[in-house]
Amino acid sequence: MARYTQHFLVEIAPEDLHSTIVKTLEGCNLVITYETDDYVIAQEIETNASFAKMVTVEVLIHRSEIEGNQAKLTSVTKNAELPLRINNYCHGISDRVSKAFCDSQAWKLLEVTSGY
Repeated sequence: MARYTQHFLVEIAPEDLHSTIVKTLEGCNLVITYETDDYVIAQEIETNASFAKMVTVEVLIHRSEIEGNQAKLTSVTKNAELPLRINNYCHGISDRVSKAFCDSQAWKLLEVTSGY
């Protein structure tokens, strides 16, 4: 199973955080399939990729660590594909989501780290 993790520290009003995550994921052509106040799951629905390559993105909002307008997020992008190559399908979607989070004008990105 391919799995790619990114951690983000962003500055945004806490009441705008959840909706910004949803809009950003939808902007990556992902469909929100499950959400709570501190968790969002988005999936590819319409794609030319095989079923094993279809990607799921989970975003965890670390609510207990929100300080003022700073929030920590963890994004996990995964699929059932074996990551036999470094530049695989799941990695490409992970990069797309990471770039969308980094480029979002809705918040100020303070820090990003990747853990593969």
